[in-house]
Parts: sequence; structure tokens; C-alpha cells
Amino acid sequence: MDFRKFLTLPLAVFVLFAAVPGFAADVNELERRLDIVSEELDRMKNSSGGHSDGIASRTAVHGYGEVHLQMPDNGPSLIDAHRFVIGVHSELNSWIHFNAEIDFEHAAQTLEFEFSYLDFLLKDNFNVRAGVVLMPVGNLNENHEPPLFWTAERPEFHSKIVPTTWQQAGVGGFGSFGDINWRLYVVNSLQGIGTGTDGNSGYFRDTDGLRKGRLQIDYVQMENMALTGRVEKKYTGGQVGFSFYSGDSTQDLIAEDGNVLLLEADMKWRRGAFEINNSIANIDISDSDEMNTYCSSANTRASSSCRNDIPENIFGINLQAGLHLPQAMGWNTKHDIIPHVMYEKIRPADEFGAKAATASRAKNFDRWLLGVSYMPDPKVAIKMDWSSYNYQIAEQDDKTRVDLAVAWMY
Repeated sequence: MDFRKFLTLPLAVFVLFAAVPGFAADVNELERRLDIVSEELDRMKNSSGGHSDGIASRTAVHGYGEVHLQMPDNGPSLIDAHRFVIGVHSELNSWIHFNAEIDFEHAAQTLEFEFSYLDFLLKDNFNVRAGVVLMPVGNLNENHEPPLFWTAERPEFHSKIVPTTWQQAGVGGFGSFGDINWRLYVVNSLQGIGTGTDGNSGYFRDTDGLRKGRLQIDYVQMENMALTGRVEKKYTGGQVGFSFYSGDSTQDLIAEDGNVLLLEADMKWRRGAFEINNSIANIDISDSDEMNTYCSSANTRASSSCRNDIPENIFGINLQAGLHLPQAMGWNTKHDIIPHVMYEKIRPADEFGAKAATASRAKNFDRWLLGVSYMPDPKVAIKMDWSSYNYQIAEQDDKTRVDLAVAWMY
């Protein structure tokens, strides 16, 4: 074995992802580093003498990106180079595969580690996965590339109810039985209350439910574990899916467990040019009163990682319907134009216990959206939509917004 070749790819990836101060690399710098990796992969392939057994021939680079323009009726227009993601899939041998993605967000001002895991392929119906994995919850978290959903931004359901992208460290199994796919993992749990110190800074709150309870896997406290899984049944023209997550969230900061039980169901169905995509989720948080009491103490409340507005129930619905216009009109083209409508019922704070000191349902809302997605290629989407937000209590926050997006994957 030529160890120089074996070491070259990790070194090239290091060149690409070596941190610049504050991760504030500009676009030109990112492009330069991507060119280095691309040239190095080409050199490795050429140096293999045409043989297909080198690591470079079994390694593929993929990724996605999106740029958004928001135009709300109650504030200034904002443009954001939201995401640039690069990933690697490498077949280390015939039955061990490596997968990883790193996400540069907001013009590379923020670096996020999306996942990094090994798959041990044993048989079709049972395989093993270990590392930092995406939670198999909902129909978007594991497949969140922007050309795969119609709206300019990810639906609010997949932010404030089921957080996307949501990853944890763990191990589990996956496989398929014909047209039924399954995943089941044991992972480190969400963190519902924290002290604000390194590795202990997660928390739940009334504005976006569980979202802030996710932590990057950087020496995070791991006193609690969780079990999560998903089953999908594929059928002609679509699929139905069921997901769950169950795990404690107090990390032994209090005697109570703060168990999070998430149940989710979704379905996709297409008949001819017409397609629908629906999801529903319910989340119960036990011991929310005790968690809110702990976070109401003077010393603890000073931490930005402990909130006394933790709900005991979170609920959400997402309903989408679209028409693939070229197919409906009989046009002979590979382009796709998808006018669509969406309704969301978003309740990140549906119910509170008696000890929620600052309990508020002000961020509960209903959303209607009308939009269109133009896809000149299956991996490219140009999107525009109009949304109306109607808040449950704080009617003064009602708003409309126009969103534009350019999205791609490779």
C-alpha cells in the first residue's frame, strides 16, 4: 500500500476545513480550498494508473447550498448566504462506509458539524451505524437538501416542532424488509436545562420548543440517554412514516428526569401530477414544573441556558399540496414547475404546568403559504413564496412575508 496516497485525502480535507479566525472565511477562500481538494482527488485518481481499487476511486464528495432573500411587511429586506455544505462518502472497504458533512452557515460566519458516522453493512435487513448521526425523526431531518422541499425556507414545522438538522452521538441498527425501512438508535439525549458552562448549555423554551436542547458534540454532558427510531413503508407513488424519540433531559441537575416523548407521523402521496406531503407531531415533557422551578432560582436564572418558560406539551401540523405543472399540462420538458400551498399549525408552547413563571403562548401561530418552485434540473431549485403568520395571542405580531431562494445540491 502507498501510504502517501492514503494520507493525502485527510490532509487535503484538513486544508479545506482548517479554521480561519471566527470561521469568517470569505467565499473566495472557500472556493480556493475546494479547488485544492478537487485537484488533489484528481491527482490521486490519475496516480492510481487506472486501477479502481484506490481509496480515491471509492470516495465521493457531495453537498448543497442555498441563498435566501426575506422581504417582510414589518421590517427591512434581508439577504443571507444561508448554507454551504460539503460532505464525503467513502467506501473504506466492501462493508464499512464512512459518511460526514460540515455546514458553513451565514456566509461562513458559523461552522456546524452535521454528522460523521460509520456504516457496517452486514445484510439488507440488519446493519450497524455508529458515530454522530442524524435523528430519524420526521421526513426531512435525514434528507434536508433544499431542492428536496418546495418552500424557500424549511417549513416552520421542521424548525420549531421537529428541529432540523438534529444530530446526536450514538449507535444503532438500520435495514429494510422489502419496501419497509427501519432505523433504531441509542443516543445522547437532549438537554432541557443547563448551567451555561461548556458542554452544559442546552435548554428548552416556549418560542421554539426543543430546538435549543440540541448541542454540538463537543464534550457535552451525557448523564442521560435516549432511544429513537423510525419505520417507513413505501408504496407506489409515496410512503408513510412513523418516528419516535424518548429520553430524559435534566442531565442529573435535578432529581426529576424531564423525559421527552416525541411521536411523529408523516405521509407522501403522488397521483399523476398532484402531490401531497403531510406531517404531525406531539411532544410531551415530563417534570416541566420542576425544571421551571429550578430555572427560576436567582443563581440559575442568571444563566442563559436555563429558562422558566418550558412547556409541558408541544404540537405541530404541516400540510402541503403541489401540482407538477409540466406533467399536468402535457409539456415535453425535463424542467419542473411546482405551484404549491401549505398550512402549518405551530404550537411550540401548547400547554404549560403551574410553575412556568413566564408561561406564554405568544409564539404559537398558524401559517398559510402560497409558492412556486422552478426546477431546471432535479438538483437545482429557484423558489418564491408568500406567507401569512397569524399568532394565537399576540395579534400585533401578525405579519406577511415574501421569500426568494436559490438552492442546489451536488
